[in-house]
Amino acid sequence: MSEKGLRELAAAADRVCRLLWVLRSAEPEILELIERRGSHGYVHYLTSRLGLLPESRWAAVVRIVPPSLVEHLLPRCRELEPSRYVEEALGAASAALKRRHPDPLPFGMERLGRGEVQGELGAAFAAVPRTGDRQRDFLLDSMALREERSHLHFRSGEEAGWSDLQLMLVTAAFRSRSPLKVAAQFRWPEEEAESELAALADLGLMDGEGGLTPKGREAREALERETDSRVAAALAARGVADASAEISRIAPLLREG
Repeated sequence: MSEKGLRELAAAADRVCRLLWVLRSAEPEILELIERRGSHGYVHYLTSRLGLLPESRWAAVVRIVPPSLVEHLLPRCRELEPSRYVEEALGAASAALKRRHPDPLPFGMERLGRGEVQGELGAAFAAVPRTGDRQRDFLLDSMALREERSHLHFRSGEEAGWSDLQLMLVTAAFRSRSPLKVAAQFRWPEEEAESELAALADLGLMDGEGGLTPKGREAREALERETDSRVAAALAARGVADASAEISRIAPLLREG
């Protein structure tokens, strides 16, 4: 599968997944759920995705925030009855998707996101029983693909010698954002982020102003290529050597509006 196709697939899956755990588009169905259950911010983010897993695995799986934040939020997440909350979030996101796209969604995603999906959370979404509701099933397949890529991306970073926070800092700079501001957004302690920035600078990957050096940019681009390679291998293991037909049907739909 081409690199362009893999990136387009990742962007398409990520877009639909935002209905479930990102409020950027202010979907009324999601907002109604949050208001009714009092599950604002990271409480919604955690409970709507991780209720599929044993609680003991939550901090290990959510790698974009410090484990201490997960521990801090666990009491409130427990009150929401995580497994039930996942179903409610799926229902709200499916309703939002139906409102946006009332016609039946294209077939194809189910061939990509089912089977031996790598990573705990991706595998959990792949294992949720499908009901035949095209929007709900489409959302589940998208979540499986999105979380599999995230898992493989972090694993690639680990093998490159980067901590989760270092990967976040490098990625922020790679996307022309402030590394320290992004780390603060995800509740990482400032002193920890500054220490990791200094370590990256010592490796010659970042400059003194929080930007990537040529070496750092090359390393981050290499990591993206490695992630693409691992995703392609995971798809091939499920019998998908070329997903261009599915991507051509799905990607334009998800770029709308």
